[in-house]
Amino acid sequence: MNIQIIKNKNFQTLAVITLAGFILRIWVSFYGYNSDFSSWEMNLKHFKANESIYLFGNFDYSPAWVYILYLIDLINLPISNNSYLVENLPGSVFRFKLIIFLSLIDFFIFYNLYKNYSLNIGLLFFMNPISIWITGFHNAFDNIPILLAFLAIIAYEKNRFKDKIIFPLFLLSLSIVVKHILFFFPVWWACKEKKFLNKILILTIPYLIFALSFIQFLPNEFSQVIHRFCCVYKFSNGPFWGMFGPKIVHMYFDLQTLFSIVLILLGFLVVNKSLKESFLLYLMAIVAFSSMTYTQYLAIPLLALVIIWNRKCLIYTILVLLLYLVDGDQLSIKLLREPLNWDLRSTRIAYYPIILTLLIIFLENLLGRKKFKTYLNNTINFTVKKIKKSIHFEF
Repeated sequence: MNIQIIKNKNFQTLAVITLAGFILRIWVSFYGYNSDFSSWEMNLKHFKANESIYLFGNFDYSPAWVYILYLIDLINLPISNNSYLVENLPGSVFRFKLIIFLSLIDFFIFYNLYKNYSLNIGLLFFMNPISIWITGFHNAFDNIPILLAFLAIIAYEKNRFKDKIIFPLFLLSLSIVVKHILFFFPVWWACKEKKFLNKILILTIPYLIFALSFIQFLPNEFSQVIHRFCCVYKFSNGPFWGMFGPKIVHMYFDLQTLFSIVLILLGFLVVNKSLKESFLLYLMAIVAFSSMTYTQYLAIPLLALVIIWNRKCLIYTILVLLLYLVDGDQLSIKLLREPLNWDLRSTRIAYYPIILTLLIIFLENLLGRKKFKTYLNNTINFTVKKIKKSIHFEF
């Protein structure tokens, strides 16, 4: 009887949390949307007209996302065209269906955090203003590949999958196919795998499935696909490289290539970490060392941050939220923007403290707190000595 009461209370708690999370995401959607949703609509229109999303659309991913959009569009909801929702929600019924779908993905992330960690950690993600805003307003779909990769890690670390790597690899492959956030993670995974055959499978299956996802566009549109993935809208505005990359790096080296090299090399530094720890570090590294930064990217490390939650993670969250209030692609509150003369340049400057905070969190978890403090103190002392010497020399 007591067990049944506990189960009922747990169900009621989850039901209330779920309802609140969905309502908040729908509520923020009424503030509008940005160019990403317009892009989803345009690409879906080309797809439904049997036109190439790479030749005619604005599409920089594998086709999986447009297939998902098509399936969402097919769903019929019992909503009248004269209803308040249809008449007032920016983006029509299609956007409402999209928000519900993305909210479900957020819920599954929350549920797996709850089952594998705790309810508090799950709540830190699901009720976090960043995840609410990115899903409800921005309608970014980064949460889908993150969920699939998270499920792959959970599946692999369960005992029954220790010797059966195919299913977790299949989930990771789907993650990369939907969006290539985890593109370098197979390298990290392969570095720590003991069995040689498993290493081969890890380095083969995800990339093979990713390549096969483009098969209907090959070979006729091969050059266009490559152009979309490697050349279009690729800016070199990554704060890490602005802070720590010498000017010669920006003059003679492609930051996208350097970013790729750094992500691969980091895989060899996390060999002694568990696969789950490596996954969390990867979610931070992919943003901290990125060659380009956009506001929606800042939500990618959120799953990792809520698990390792501390004061620095809170500072990161607050900084991102403050940016979302004024950034032109997000809430863009005029009362805040105008006194600050906020523009795109202001947003790019705001990236620096955010990425620096994330970098500190990453290094602290990569090295351990004691080692990190030691290295940090040594660096500060070395810098102070250099400054004192230069001042003494000048005088």
